[in-house]
Amino acid sequence: RLRFKLDADKRLGFNVSSAVLFRVRHAEGKTEWRPYTPVSAESQKGWFEIIVKRYDKGLVSPAMHALRPGDEVEVWGPLPFLEYCPGSFSEVGLIAGGSGITPCLQLTRSILENPEDPTKVTLLFANKTAGDIILKNELDGLAAKYPDKFAVHYILNSAPDEWQGLAGNVDRTVVERVMPPPAPATFIGVCGPPVMVAAVSGDRPGPIAQGKIGGVLKELGYTNVFKF
Repeated sequence: RLRFKLDADKRLGFNVSSAVLFRVRHAEGKTEWRPYTPVSAESQKGWFEIIVKRYDKGLVSPAMHALRPGDEVEVWGPLPFLEYCPGSFSEVGLIAGGSGITPCLQLTRSILENPEDPTKVTLLFANKTAGDIILKNELDGLAAKYPDKFAVHYILNSAPDEWQGLAGNVDRTVVERVMPPPAPATFIGVCGPPVMVAAVSGDRPGPIAQGKIGGVLKELGYTNVFKF
């Protein structure tokens, strides 16, 4: 979890849901860009936070993890992904895998903290092990604060015997069990590893292009689907 300083009276200025691009310059002169979704509140002044999972062979994440207080980074954006209109759906279902939780948290917080938005949110968060779950304290805190508007379900691929949540993969049975049923006023958002996204909602042909609805969501008849 990395926090970046802004001027004390400045906000990052993003709309839900948006990401920001970070540029890393390597010693050999090459540069790499990667988008990250802020996990701090839209109203936050003076700083913003992102979650960066380290990949040892990654082109950006090792450099991000090597940052120290006082270092500067190049940031561009925000880049809007989904323009959410409060109250446009009666129920929102979100299916996240690993670090794909970040845009889902951004959207969830925006809905819950808006007293004028009556939308109910259900989140299904998939991880390999319990130790891989990130932002759990924030998610559980929101579920406790907004019990009538928000429910979160955790599912593990490798669940220990003492695990009390869901276990296995995000398949048709699991989606039917926890997600709001298909309806014109139901929206489903999906974000996670490409294999999971393809199985749940169909392939994405590119980083922005949505492609056709496929996978489990198509089988079940969902029509309002967005792949973050």
